[in-house]
Amino acid sequence: MKSEVLRHSFTVPASPGVVVSHLLEPQSYVGLNGFVVAVRDIREEDGFTAYTAIERLPVLGFHFDGRLRVRVRGERDGTRFVMEVGTRGGVGVRIVTDVSPAPEGTLAEDTITLTAAAPVRWYARKQARAGQLQRAETLAARFS
Repeated sequence: MKSEVLRHSFTVPASPGVVVSHLLEPQSYVGLNGFVVAVRDIREEDGFTAYTAIERLPVLGFHFDGRLRVRVRGERDGTRFVMEVGTRGGVGVRIVTDVSPAPEGTLAEDTITLTAAAPVRWYARKQARAGQLQRAETLAARFS
């Protein structure tokens, strides 16, 4: 399977510690990217907080609810957020968000590494990019 990288930088009007703490909280993801509608089965697993997220995706005019296996943790003394997501469809997503102080609050540099088989790669990339951009917009709005 081929991997692709999607990058996006954005500013959040809150301190880096507040931003990373918010991202580490599973309930914060409900509505954050517009696709996640619920989280459940929250537990600790190998240094990560693991949970199941329910993602509602539009597919051919219908909505499909998929279960995502999610693991999150903070790294580098609270200046990095790491999320690993796996789906039943074999799509893998790794999100690394590096944060640093900025005059407006926090500069977040978001990198998504997407791994998917050729038949679903285009759709997975489209949804990952839309989710990445909406997550940035929603996160900034939550702290405005």
